[in-house]
Formats: sequence, structure tokens, C-alpha cells
Amino acid sequence: MAFTTFSGPVRAGTVREGANRNTGLVVLAQSYNSGDLTGTEVGNVDTLAFKIPQGSQIVDITIDQIVAATAGTTTVSVGSTSGGAELMAAVATTAGGRFRGPATAATQAAWQTSTTADTSVYVRVAVGTATLTAGQFIATVSYVQRASNGAQNPTSA
Repeated sequence: MAFTTFSGPVRAGTVREGANRNTGLVVLAQSYNSGDLTGTEVGNVDTLAFKIPQGSQIVDITIDQIVAATAGTTTVSVGSTSGGAELMAAVATTAGGRFRGPATAATQAAWQTSTTADTSVYVRVAVGTATLTAGQFIATVSYVQRASNGAQNPTSA
């Protein structure tokens, strides 16, 4: 199987202009896998996970704790700066499962990403109480790639 790479927002639908327009922009996703966290000591680990294209709108952020943390605790946040939580406030993920951070006006405003440059996405795992003997999570950011100026319905085809 091969991958195909192309640039620009992707619109799908059968009528792209006029009152009966039914096109919409495709939702894309990028994920960061923490890998095995065994041996991670108490403290914060910040990682530049990936970048979101300029002008995109984030529509969801999920954390899947696929291996429950043992011995210590884990809290995950997502930001546009190292150590930041601008995109998703910290959420305790120790027990495993799927998590979403609480939505606030500030996080939702940050989901309207920069129209002047790509947006860096950092993932922070904060380990508490003891060195981990197990743990692994996947952070996924879903977004709509809009025109670089943030427009959702460009006037040109």
C-alpha cells in the first residue's frame, strides 16, 4: 500500500457553487504515539508531535491511553507551545481509555489556528507519584484544512 501526498484543502461533494452547493471540507487527523512509557520518571515530558497546516481548524483532540499507567500516574495535555495546554487542558489518563480535555472559550479559540504559519502541536505527559512500570497513549488531533487565510469556502475552484 502506498500513500499519496497533495497540498491544499480537499473539498468533496457534487455541487461546488451556488445556492445548492453541497461541498464540504475533509476532516484530517495526525497522531502521536508515546511508545512504551515504562521507566519514565516523575516529571514532565514535552514532545513536538507534529504541525497542523496554516489556517486549519481543529475539530477534536482525543487521548487513547492504550496501556494503563502502573506504579505512577499520567496526565496528558496538548499545546501549541512546549509545556503549554492551549489546545487541550490536562486530563488524567492513568486508568486507560479514551479521554478529551474540558472545552473552554480559550481552548476553542486556539482551535482556530494561525493564518500566518503552520501550528506546532506539542504533547505533554506529566508523570506523578512514581516511575512508571507501564503505560502508553496515542494523542490524535482531527482538523479541517481550510485556505491559508482561514476561509472555509474559497471563491475560486
